[in-house]
Amino acid sequence: MRLIALAHILIGIGFASHAITTGRPHYWIYIIMLLPGEGSLAYVLFELLPELAYTRRGRAVVGGIDDIVDPNREWRRRLEEAQQTDSVDTKLALAEECERKAMWAEAISLYETAAKGVFADDPAVLFGLARAQLGAGEAKLAEATLDRLRAAHPDLQNQEAHLLYARTLEEQSRLDEAKDEYEALASYYVGLEARTRYGLLLLKTGSPAMAHAMFDSVVRASKTRGIVLTDSDRKWLKTAKANLT
Repeated sequence: MRLIALAHILIGIGFASHAITTGRPHYWIYIIMLLPGEGSLAYVLFELLPELAYTRRGRAVVGGIDDIVDPNREWRRRLEEAQQTDSVDTKLALAEECERKAMWAEAISLYETAAKGVFADDPAVLFGLARAQLGAGEAKLAEATLDRLRAAHPDLQNQEAHLLYARTLEEQSRLDEAKDEYEALASYYVGLEARTRYGLLLLKTGSPAMAHAMFDSVVRASKTRGIVLTDSDRKWLKTAKANLT
């Protein structure tokens, strides 16, 4: 019993400290400390959980739990919206969810259906189509779609489209061309994916010293003061570190 009481006190101290440092109302300190256990539980229920639900990270956690419980929930929701409202926006939303579930044929069909009339050359539609085509293993078709995008919007600056183009070349084993594209991307791409992919290609083409330097630059970039790493960045950082050893 003493250990349980001590645990409640220590947990309460932690929550009280959190309340102070995050600017919560001071009454939480009294509730937490005067009602060990119950006060901490109330703090979690009425302060932490609501905040978690509305933060980006919180939405990801909640969404992850939903995916485990009902992996098709979001897909059904977007499908229902697309059936109720036949618009480009609902088609794109459903296509993106199909991509997330690796339903490439369905995603391609939705993007192709959306790419009609005034949306025939829409950047979001064409980029999504190219992305789905590459996901389906149709690198040549994806390249053609990206060429169509570039012809329709010659002044468009889109680093993700540029990265996708480099990947289509690599998938077609046009490695020298892909290297040129990755090298150009490495100089301006915001994030760690382009440089890591470039390093992997350098390894593949027999340039280990250059690849090591690229992976090292990825690790150093991740330590830049003030940088906020996305989940994608963390994935590519892990890959870069693995290839440095």
